[in-house]
Amino acid sequence: MLRHLEVQNYALIDQLDLHLAEGLTVITGETGAGKSILLGAISLLLGQRADIKSLYDDQKKCVIEGTFSVAAYPHLKDIFQQEDIDFEDPCLIRREINPQGKSRSFINDTPVTLESMKRIGQELVDIHSQQDNGWMGHPDFALELVDDFAQNQVLKVGYEKAFKAFQIALQHQEQLAQKSKQGNQAIDFLQFQWDELDKAQLVEGEYEQLSEQLQRLQNSEQILEKLAQLANYISLSEASALEQIGQARQLSQSLSKWGQSFDQWNQRIQSLWIELKDLSAEVESEAESFQSDPIALEKCQKRLDLLNRLLQKYQTKDILGLIDLRNQFEEELAQFEHVDQALEEANLALIEAEKLTQEKAILLQKSRLESLDSIESVLLASLQQLGMPNAQLAWEVQSTKLTKTGQDKIQLLFSANKGLAPKPFKQIASGGELSRLMLSIKHLLAQKRALPTLILDEIDTGVSGEIAIKMGQMLTQMSQNHQLIAITHLPQIAVTGQTHWFVYKNHEGEKTVSSIKTLVGEERIDEIAKMIGGQSGYVDLKENVRKLMKSNAS
Repeated sequence: MLRHLEVQNYALIDQLDLHLAEGLTVITGETGAGKSILLGAISLLLGQRADIKSLYDDQKKCVIEGTFSVAAYPHLKDIFQQEDIDFEDPCLIRREINPQGKSRSFINDTPVTLESMKRIGQELVDIHSQQDNGWMGHPDFALELVDDFAQNQVLKVGYEKAFKAFQIALQHQEQLAQKSKQGNQAIDFLQFQWDELDKAQLVEGEYEQLSEQLQRLQNSEQILEKLAQLANYISLSEASALEQIGQARQLSQSLSKWGQSFDQWNQRIQSLWIELKDLSAEVESEAESFQSDPIALEKCQKRLDLLNRLLQKYQTKDILGLIDLRNQFEEELAQFEHVDQALEEANLALIEAEKLTQEKAILLQKSRLESLDSIESVLLASLQQLGMPNAQLAWEVQSTKLTKTGQDKIQLLFSANKGLAPKPFKQIASGGELSRLMLSIKHLLAQKRALPTLILDEIDTGVSGEIAIKMGQMLTQMSQNHQLIAITHLPQIAVTGQTHWFVYKNHEGEKTVSSIKTLVGEERIDEIAKMIGGQSGYVDLKENVRKLMKSNAS
């Protein structure tokens, strides 16, 4: 459950620090005061996309931090491990948005992606807003409702794993079937490409060696001239380096007997003389043996031309890429040689994967169908309690091809009036009817799901009077097993809260801000009375509010 919420620099909120309690918390306030801003802030903790326009001060960073108690929900540990996040109690979730619009997300101080945040967030909080009523018309809505009620999580995981394997088997089979259709023409082309690269006798590093060799052969006259000059400077002339180092060597030998430092000089000069003598031999040998070779030049040029043509033809950057491509062609040729056998094996594997997926789909379908009557019965009882005695529900069920959700298409049909056949929600339900139906569904699922926190945004839209009282009783019942936060405009709902927050706009500073405070005692009685009679007539209604609160408490 959500224990603590801190919001900085978000929408109309400059600074907000809230400590949340168990049970039912109600939030009231004038329209536009900022009640839904709280939902926006919490939604960011659940992975919703960030918007730079949501910053209160566009020069400062927005920070939203929530502390969740998760010790009572051990099933979350597996999800944390899958996301490579430490499972700690309490769990700290933080979202930051800088003035440039960049967002960072953290769970227990570990940086996470929005997808990870969404996956964990949906296990911690369920937010229902008025816009979510449209979700009831989505094809997946009824499936999710049925699976949650039937506790199909294990069956769904088993089916999804089998379906994924079936998809992989199908893709492999289609690839082999395509290769089989390509036939001899594809084999001939592959064989030609492999032959061309194999005939080239490619060697890694050869291109660089040939490039260097070509440079030497193309500049052989200059190289020969400079070799002769170098040999002359080192050893052949009377003033050569070797001659002068030899004289220095004799002098250093004479000096070495008169001091350690002189001896060290002698050793160093000896080393120089030996090194220079070796270098002299190498240079003289290279100068004597080096010569221009037009045949070698032509051969080197042709080889480089071949390699450049292959590099350009096959769009690779180096010889290693050509070697990899040659090996790839060889593997593909081997596959073609055995493609008929491989295709036969792939067909058998596909049949087995489809059979297993079908079996998993049937188990899931059976569980779903067995739960439909129970769901309908419980929902009808709730709707009657909420003042809809003539409500009717029906299921429209179709079998489909295998999809990621199974082989079922399920739609819940609804009618609020006697004599009218149940139809899809969009065609028949009013706002108030949808609100009552959605509350009934939330009430139903609250008994099945281990969800720590449930937030309802004006789920009482379109209802009033006795029905609102019934709604309040239902919310109170739901809050016995869940932390429940309800945003409401109805006094009948407001009196049911164990905690009452009041959201208001503060105009005292340079900028308007949304603020929130906890109402207790007479403050709470005044607020609920104003919800009934307005600012001018609320005083005379305060006694009625006291009776209403006393009645609700009993």
